[in-house]
Amino acid sequence: MKTSFFSFRMPSSITLPLLGLKSQRFDSLSFKRSKSPLLMTTMLLLAIGFVSCSGEDGDIGPEGPEGPQGVAGADGLDGADGISCWDLNGNGIGDITEDDANEDINLDGVVDALDCQGMDGEDGQDGADGNANVKLYKYNLDVFLDYTNFNLSMTGYIEDDLEDYAYLFYIDHKSGLRYPIPGSLYGNNSYARIYPDFQVGRLYVFFYDKNDTPVEIPGGEYTHLVMVAMKLSNTAKNGGNPMTELKAAGVDTSDYNAVADYFGLEQ
Repeated sequence: MKTSFFSFRMPSSITLPLLGLKSQRFDSLSFKRSKSPLLMTTMLLLAIGFVSCSGEDGDIGPEGPEGPQGVAGADGLDGADGISCWDLNGNGIGDITEDDANEDINLDGVVDALDCQGMDGEDGQDGADGNANVKLYKYNLDVFLDYTNFNLSMTGYIEDDLEDYAYLFYIDHKSGLRYPIPGSLYGNNSYARIYPDFQVGRLYVFFYDKNDTPVEIPGGEYTHLVMVAMKLSNTAKNGGNPMTELKAAGVDTSDYNAVADYFGLEQ
């Protein structure tokens, strides 16, 4: 409870019949002269009675409406201008001189953003010729059990016209040796021949003994058939051939490693 204090002014005259006193007039002068404790107590009780009449504080009122937005402040000062990329000494002007202070880097007689690009560097060395027109494919032969021949699809590897390529074929033995086809195979007791059928897109491989009789090859004896497809040029289609290029370069086509070195293929 909050106590309120009121200003109290003694009336010019009062009577105190309730206190058992004789009716007596008190004016301001006689009050000042009175030394009665009873009178002082009476005045104190009256003052307390006035003070205790204050009620309890009420609830806090609702928040008032938002006030209007204040006036925008003044704009700040503009920042200093930056330095142009060509302005090497930062003096704000383009300097065209004949010494190291020259800012006309590209020597076109004008100092501008083109001078920030620098001079062209020297051309690098030419790279080695690529083998984009030569493709290497490997067929897994582990899927075959004992066989005297097998056939494989070519269309799964070459999407172009099959007749646009010249081909070299090799076969891998489980010992790690790689043999050319046609040619003698491991142990020199048998040989293989291969027949591409471009119309149906398949390869046919046959195995023979020294008497040209079909020979059975145990499954797993040979692990991969390797095909090197070399793109023919328009000239090659009319009689030329990458095989001629290899022969002219002295490459032994029966040696896969020599062919791989020439074309940059996987060994």
